[in-house]
Amino acid sequence: MQSIDELVQAITELDPMDREALMEMVSKLNNENDRNSGTDTQLKLMQEAMKDELFLADLREVMEDFRHVDAEETPA
Repeated sequence: MQSIDELVQAITELDPMDREALMEMVSKLNNENDRNSGTDTQLKLMQEAMKDELFLADLREVMEDFRHVDAEETPA
């Protein structure tokens, strides 16, 4: 299973048109599953964020900052 960081990195590295297509597919799937929950608004905000270069730059920076923590194992 992929970590959240790996998924976010994969999404941020997509071509902008591919990112948009992915977000449209997620939106369509969500609309089919849950039309009345307010999640549509959240998905629209996520779609906008995926197009925002400043947000993506910040996301990459935060991912890099925490990369060493993700590699550590939790003590038993």
